[in-house]
Amino acid sequence: MKASIADLFDYSPGNHGLTEAVIYEYKPVSTKDSVPIYSGSQDNDIPIGYVRSNCKNKHGETIVLFEGPCLVLTKDGSAGLITFKGAGGGAFTLNHHACVLKLKDKWIKKVDLEWFALQYRTRLVQYATSRSDNMVFSTKWFDRVPFEVPDDIEAQRKLKNRLLLLDRLTRAVEELQYSINDVRYRSKLNVDGTPHLIKDIFTFHAGNSGLTAEFVYNNQPASEEESVPIYSGATKNLNLLGRISRSAQPSGKKLKVFEGPCVLVSRKGYAGTMMYLSAARFAANDDAYVLTLKSRWVSRMNLRWFAFQYQERFLNLVTSRSDNSTFNKDNAQRQSVIVPGMTYQDRIAVRLAKLDGAAEMLGDVLRVAMKPYGLSAAN
Repeated sequence: MKASIADLFDYSPGNHGLTEAVIYEYKPVSTKDSVPIYSGSQDNDIPIGYVRSNCKNKHGETIVLFEGPCLVLTKDGSAGLITFKGAGGGAFTLNHHACVLKLKDKWIKKVDLEWFALQYRTRLVQYATSRSDNMVFSTKWFDRVPFEVPDDIEAQRKLKNRLLLLDRLTRAVEELQYSINDVRYRSKLNVDGTPHLIKDIFTFHAGNSGLTAEFVYNNQPASEEESVPIYSGATKNLNLLGRISRSAQPSGKKLKVFEGPCVLVSRKGYAGTMMYLSAARFAANDDAYVLTLKSRWVSRMNLRWFAFQYQERFLNLVTSRSDNSTFNKDNAQRQSVIVPGMTYQDRIAVRLAKLDGAAEMLGDVLRVAMKPYGLSAAN
């Protein structure tokens, strides 16, 4: 059968006014009276903080507490991501960047909630849209997006057991990928040379505004020749959002199509994250900047090396470290960087390419394992 979020669940919003000052004021003095707070900035496995159960928001209103079994849906930040909270885990609370979904009474014995969370963890991510400096999931999709739910709850439970094994595989692959990144990080060396301003090296290009899920859906390419991949800067790995027709006109303007080599920089969400892109043509939404080399630097800069060497610096060039962090382009352009000779850059880039290839291969293994279940790797 097919059912929507509105068909299956009752919706409860998170708490407004749960500021850092409030969290500090209501800091728990014992674990017995400690309530974890979840948000929209991550996958909600780890709390962003703790408060006492009698906590009041900045407006003097007592905050709402929740208990499992239920789902936590992020509305901002990692918008559209679903996390399962089981029974017996105790009370928790949310800020306004997330909400709780509880099965309606008539579905409690017909839907295995943990199966639903595993099966559809990232199903709603594609419907998140950009609003100001953040990705936002709108509740308007609650009655628009269909979910396939097996009639037999035992069939759901059998699928759940397989998905739990797949989840373990996913975490193991992520650990290996993190280990590869650790090797990459420890390969970084201090370099000597003359400092240069970033604004003298790169041109910053803004992405396309208006690339919403609905717009992309209504402007699919008719052929491979006119197909352009779209990258987003609002996800952890600067993920591919999908493909669009080259002739599409988001916000009534000609689609900006870029060609590598270049560096994609996330300006919202996981702000400052960089990704090297080679020669393929692509489009980017307005959650990212595209950095291309100025003509006099084309033969003096290896972009794979640059994205590696200065990733940590770029992650610190943000306006805040909240769910609404934004990459500060003006500050970035004023930064100076040291650029060694091309022989050194190329040598490091060859090693990076091998490590990136290994990480990509692990990702391919995971995607193959997920495909029979209609799943994709998390953002």
